Amino acid sequence: MKLSGRILLLFFLFFAFTSEGHAKWWIFGASEDNVELQYIYLNKVSFSETGTKVMLFRETLPNGMVMIQGKATAGMNKIGSARVSIDGKQSWLDMKLNDSGAFEYGFKPELNRPYRIYVEITDTRGKTNNVESTLKEVTVSTQNVYGVVRSILDGLIDAYQKERPQEFMALISDDFTGDKTLLDRAVRKDFSAFDNIMLRYVLANVTVDTTGKIFVTFTYNRQVTSARSGRTLQDNAATQMTFKLGDGGAKIYSMKWPLIFGLSDSSNVSQGFVSEASGTDVIIVDGRGRAKKVSYQESVRFVKEGGTTTVETKSVTLHMTSFTVGEGFKFSTDARTSEVPASPSVVGDIALTCNGLKLNTGVSAQDLGVKSVDSVNEAPSSGYTVTVSIVITQGHSYAFKLADGKYAVIEIVNDMSDCPPRTTTLRYKYQPNGSRTF
Repeated sequence: MKLSGRILLLFFLFFAFTSEGHAKWWIFGASEDNVELQYIYLNKVSFSETGTKVMLFRETLPNGMVMIQGKATAGMNKIGSARVSIDGKQSWLDMKLNDSGAFEYGFKPELNRPYRIYVEITDTRGKTNNVESTLKEVTVSTQNVYGVVRSILDGLIDAYQKERPQEFMALISDDFTGDKTLLDRAVRKDFSAFDNIMLRYVLANVTVDTTGKIFVTFTYNRQVTSARSGRTLQDNAATQMTFKLGDGGAKIYSMKWPLIFGLSDSSNVSQGFVSEASGTDVIIVDGRGRAKKVSYQESVRFVKEGGTTTVETKSVTLHMTSFTVGEGFKFSTDARTSEVPASPSVVGDIALTCNGLKLNTGVSAQDLGVKSVDSVNEAPSSGYTVTVSIVITQGHSYAFKLADGKYAVIEIVNDMSDCPPRTTTLRYKYQPNGSRTF
């Protein structure tokens, strides 16, 4: 082949290779992932919770600013830019954007001037979100909404602390989202669960839309005495309420968890959860009217699962008829199992031996002392011992943190031990939802 022909062939092969490589790269990169807004807030109130037209109040603005904050994703792709228009798309401004897709923009508004706000998020392929769906028409008013909100909250708290349900319910909207009748019943149950109610609050943010709703974020500090145990309980956290303006003035339209009212029926009263409360401990009231304080994460599970942590107390008797074979027990299935205590592994969670109870790998235990299992309403959060086996004593209760992170408690009701034979009767409670509360 002539030199010119070889050069032509090499050029052709190179072009074909690089073209094919480019094509494969394009196919790989051409994802169909859409640009999605994970969340977007206007002065800490979700866009989804306000109408198109929103009225803000001068005294509610942080440092006199209107703040837009959110986060966007585009599947496997990266967010490339974030822009905002505050004049109905006549001009666009760049927002602060970080690598995670979180964005932020703030501006100092003129009073009583309408702002037509749009948010545009673009990924590195040039795809954008649904810009039209982000429209908010915002006006900042000089009206004193703080005074309106404080008046209603003060009236609710005063009626609640004095246990006056009729005065309390007079400040609740007829179309309360959690069902007004259920709230009335829950508040009356609260009065049976609590003594010496003390509530204080600090307003953090108030936003109003033109549908007549006022979105209120505040922190509270609460102290109550449990009518059942006589213990004093305190908690403080952030929460939110929505007020609705009507002919009778502003009244409560909805309340999020954590609640300050109606804890006795939290699942039906609360509408949504306040993530700002995460990391705190809050008070709950279980189905038996028992007040207790649990972590916010546990309280969310409690509310989602129907507002009850009450689990049934059951009994089981384990037998050991020889030195080598004893019965075990698995809490999640309420099942006895045949065990070989000399074996390094345990089929169930625990197994009866001459020395006491052998624990499966990953199971830890703690002696709660002389008490009935019925009096154990919550497993300890710490203090568990990781060991091969534990010595048990009749009359004592023991808490277990199981290998899957769930909790159980037992009471040694009867222990007949010549070993062998050995017969031990347990009363036990197991919490399948993963919380420490029984």
